[in-house]
Amino acid sequence: MSLFNIFQIASQGMTAQRERLEAASANMANSNTTRTIEGGPYRRRDVVFEAADLNQTRMPMFGSIFDDAAVEVGSTAVGVKSTTQIAQTNNGQRRYEPGHPDADANGYVTMPDVDPLEETVNMMSAARSFEANSTAFNTAKEMVRASLKLGDS
Repeated sequence: MSLFNIFQIASQGMTAQRERLEAASANMANSNTTRTIEGGPYRRRDVVFEAADLNQTRMPMFGSIFDDAAVEVGSTAVGVKSTTQIAQTNNGQRRYEPGHPDADANGYVTMPDVDPLEETVNMMSAARSFEANSTAFNTAKEMVRASLKLGDS
Protein backbone atom coordinates (compact mmCIF):
# COMPACT_ATOMS: atom_id res chain seq x y z
CA MET A 1 0.00 0.00 0.00
CA SER A 2 1.24 3.43 -0.87
CA LEU A 3 2.04 5.78 1.96
CA PHE A 4 -0.05 8.37 0.15
CA ASN A 5 -3.09 6.06 0.26
CA ILE A 6 -3.19 6.69 4.00
CA PHE A 7 -4.00 10.35 3.32
CA GLN A 8 -6.90 9.41 1.08
CA ILE A 9 -8.25 6.73 3.44
CA ALA A 10 -8.08 9.04 6.46
CA SER A 11 -9.70 11.87 4.47
CA GLN A 12 -12.55 9.60 3.40
CA GLY A 13 -12.97 8.50 7.02
CA MET A 14 -13.11 12.10 8.23
CA THR A 15 -15.66 12.97 5.53
CA ALA A 16 -17.82 9.97 6.47
CA GLN A 17 -17.74 10.88 10.16
CA ARG A 18 -18.58 14.50 9.35
CA GLU A 19 -21.67 13.29 7.47
CA ARG A 20 -22.59 11.11 10.43
CA LEU A 21 -22.25 14.09 12.79
CA GLU A 22 -24.35 16.27 10.46
CA ALA A 23 -27.12 13.64 10.35
CA ALA A 24 -27.15 13.26 14.15
CA SER A 25 -27.22 17.05 14.55
CA ALA A 26 -30.11 17.38 12.10
CA ASN A 27 -31.99 14.63 13.95
CA MET A 28 -31.50 16.38 17.29
CA ALA A 29 -32.45 19.79 15.89
CA ASN A 30 -35.66 18.43 14.38
CA SER A 31 -36.68 16.12 17.22
CA ASN A 32 -39.83 18.22 17.79
CA THR A 33 -40.62 19.10 14.16
CA THR A 34 -44.16 17.98 13.43
CA ARG A 35 -44.54 19.57 9.99
CA THR A 36 -42.14 19.25 7.04
CA ILE A 37 -42.27 20.31 3.40
CA GLU A 38 -43.06 16.71 2.40
CA GLY A 39 -45.85 16.59 4.98
CA GLY A 40 -45.97 14.84 8.31
CA PRO A 41 -43.34 14.83 11.04
CA TYR A 42 -39.57 14.94 10.47
CA ARG A 43 -38.08 11.60 9.46
CA ARG A 44 -34.82 10.49 11.05
CA ARG A 45 -31.64 10.36 8.95
CA ASP A 46 -29.09 7.54 9.18
CA VAL A 47 -25.66 7.31 7.60
CA VAL A 48 -24.65 3.98 6.09
CA PHE A 49 -20.97 3.17 5.53
CA GLU A 50 -19.65 0.82 2.88
CA ALA A 51 -16.20 -0.18 1.71
CA ALA A 52 -14.99 1.58 -1.43
CA ASP A 53 -12.03 0.66 -3.62
CA LEU A 54 -9.48 3.48 -3.59
CA ASN A 55 -8.63 2.95 -7.26
CA GLN A 56 -12.09 4.25 -8.19
CA THR A 57 -11.47 7.54 -6.44
CA ARG A 58 -7.74 7.96 -7.07
CA MET A 59 -6.34 11.46 -6.77
CA PRO A 60 -4.10 12.10 -9.81
CA MET A 61 -1.57 14.19 -7.90
CA PHE A 62 -0.67 11.16 -5.79
CA GLY A 63 0.04 8.89 -8.76
CA SER A 64 3.70 7.96 -8.37
CA ILE A 65 6.23 5.19 -8.07
CA PHE A 66 4.73 4.40 -4.67
CA ASP A 67 1.51 3.29 -6.37
CA ASP A 68 3.44 0.95 -8.67
CA ALA A 69 5.12 -0.64 -5.66
CA ALA A 70 1.74 -1.26 -4.04
CA VAL A 71 0.48 -3.06 -7.15
CA GLU A 72 3.54 -5.33 -7.16
CA VAL A 73 2.91 -6.38 -3.57
CA GLY A 74 -0.70 -7.11 -4.44
CA SER A 75 -2.38 -5.21 -1.62
CA THR A 76 -5.68 -3.55 -2.39
CA ALA A 77 -6.38 -0.30 -0.59
CA VAL A 78 -9.95 0.07 0.61
CA GLY A 79 -11.50 3.29 1.89
CA VAL A 80 -15.01 4.18 3.00
CA LYS A 81 -18.02 5.65 1.26
CA SER A 82 -20.98 7.04 3.20
CA THR A 83 -24.59 7.52 2.20
CA THR A 84 -27.27 9.38 4.14
CA GLN A 85 -30.64 7.65 4.12
CA ILE A 86 -33.99 8.90 5.35
CA ALA A 87 -36.05 6.49 7.46
CA GLN A 88 -38.60 4.76 5.23
CA THR A 89 -41.26 4.38 7.87
CA ASN A 90 -42.97 7.38 9.34
CA ASN A 91 -44.27 5.75 12.52
CA GLY A 92 -43.34 8.50 14.92
CA GLN A 93 -44.52 8.78 18.49
CA ARG A 94 -48.09 9.79 19.24
CA ARG A 95 -48.40 12.32 22.04
CA TYR A 96 -51.57 13.72 23.54
CA GLU A 97 -51.46 17.52 23.06
CA PRO A 98 -54.95 18.77 22.18
CA GLY A 99 -53.82 22.41 21.94
CA HIS A 100 -51.11 21.71 19.34
CA PRO A 101 -51.83 23.06 15.82
CA ASP A 102 -50.96 19.67 14.25
CA ALA A 103 -53.16 17.62 16.59
CA ASP A 104 -55.67 15.27 15.00
CA ALA A 105 -59.38 15.14 15.91
CA ASN A 106 -58.60 13.09 19.04
CA GLY A 107 -55.92 15.57 20.24
CA TYR A 108 -52.89 13.42 19.36
CA VAL A 109 -49.79 14.78 17.60
CA THR A 110 -47.36 12.53 15.74
CA MET A 111 -43.84 13.48 16.85
CA PRO A 112 -40.62 12.41 15.08
CA ASP A 113 -39.18 9.08 16.15
CA VAL A 114 -35.86 10.56 17.33
CA ASP A 115 -34.17 9.35 20.51
CA PRO A 116 -31.99 12.17 21.93
CA LEU A 117 -29.80 9.70 23.85
CA GLU A 118 -29.07 7.67 20.71
CA GLU A 119 -28.24 10.84 18.74
CA THR A 120 -25.93 12.08 21.51
CA VAL A 121 -24.06 8.76 21.48
CA ASN A 122 -23.83 8.93 17.66
CA MET A 123 -22.37 12.45 17.88
CA MET A 124 -19.79 11.42 20.49
CA SER A 125 -18.81 8.33 18.50
CA ALA A 126 -18.49 10.32 15.26
CA ALA A 127 -16.29 12.92 17.01
CA ARG A 128 -13.97 10.22 18.40
CA SER A 129 -13.75 8.46 15.03
CA PHE A 130 -12.99 11.77 13.33
CA GLU A 131 -10.17 12.35 15.84
CA ALA A 132 -8.76 8.87 15.16
CA ASN A 133 -8.71 9.52 11.40
CA SER A 134 -7.11 12.91 11.99
CA THR A 135 -4.40 11.29 14.12
CA ALA A 136 -3.72 8.71 11.39
CA PHE A 137 -3.48 11.52 8.81
CA ASN A 138 -1.05 13.51 10.97
CA THR A 139 1.06 10.44 11.73
CA ALA A 140 1.37 9.68 8.01
CA LYS A 141 2.30 13.32 7.39
CA GLU A 142 5.11 13.06 9.97
CA MET A 143 6.32 9.82 8.36
CA VAL A 144 6.52 11.53 4.97
CA ARG A 145 8.33 14.49 6.53
CA ALA A 146 10.84 12.15 8.20
CA SER A 147 11.35 10.29 4.93
CA LEU A 148 12.11 13.54 3.11
CA LYS A 149 14.64 14.52 5.79
CA LEU A 150 16.55 11.28 5.11
CA GLY A 151 17.60 12.72 1.77
CA ASP A 152 19.07 15.85 3.41
CA SER A 153 21.98 14.10 5.08
